[in-house]
Amino acid sequence: MEKSVESMRKIVLSMDFLEPAYGYNKLSKEEVIIMKNNCFTNQVAIVTGAGSGIGKGIALDFARKGAKVMVTDINEEAMAATKKQILELNGYAETYYMDVSDQEIVEKVVTQIYSKHQKIDILVCNAGLTSPPVLGIDMPEEYWDKLLKVHLYGTQYCVKACGNYMKEAKYGRIILMSSLAGVFGLAGNVNYAAAKTGLIGVNYTLAKELGPYGITVNAVQPGIIRTPMAAPALATLEEALVGDTPVKRIGESEDVAHAVSFFCQKESGFITGTVLRVDGGYILQSGMDSIMLQMCQQ
Repeated sequence: MEKSVESMRKIVLSMDFLEPAYGYNKLSKEEVIIMKNNCFTNQVAIVTGAGSGIGKGIALDFARKGAKVMVTDINEEAMAATKKQILELNGYAETYYMDVSDQEIVEKVVTQIYSKHQKIDILVCNAGLTSPPVLGIDMPEEYWDKLLKVHLYGTQYCVKACGNYMKEAKYGRIILMSSLAGVFGLAGNVNYAAAKTGLIGVNYTLAKELGPYGITVNAVQPGIIRTPMAAPALATLEEALVGDTPVKRIGESEDVAHAVSFFCQKESGFITGTVLRVDGGYILQSGMDSIMLQMCQQ
């Protein structure tokens, strides 16, 4: 009997590299699955840009795993749709209008959330936007201002507003949403590439600064993901993009959500300052630059 129990224990521990240090060796296989599916129970997770695309996928994934999801966006109709889907999953969601480029609004919303829940466990800085493709030497200054204000300043505003509460609690999980453009640039979108590259430096620095307070900071770099933002390109280029992707498909928001979920689990507390690509191997063989240059000339 003891040998059978020990054998089962080894099987359970082999699942997804679960470690004895977290007590999984004392649980049945079914109990482990339940725990994994409810790994964010009662945790408060703020997701910016959660009205659509990747942010919506992340919000839904958190809800399925038990989190209290704070859905923030500038599109109130889209936020309401995300909340509706979460409620249909028997999840918990609240919606907040939040323009991350406005520091006053960010601080007001975060304070409101903390006052109600008395904690903030997870922050996912996902809100973003792009501008029409144009050569860098011809790019209007307002394109730069708008992109940097959302991606870099917006991230700083959110981290600053949430970080002090996390520091006080000596616990937190912060995720920054970068891009493959932060690895090899993106012709026609020098401002976007600069912003996404900048977030990698922010990621490394915050990980060093906040680690002593029990806060981990990690970044995700999505590849070609099926979102409203990518829809125009996919309408004409999907076949070519799939051909350039080793796994031979376009990514879904759920693919990114799974990566975010991994970083945000309590068991991931020794992982910080990491940058994880979620691109189906696309970076290994890219034709995106030639495509974007063609778009610049249209």
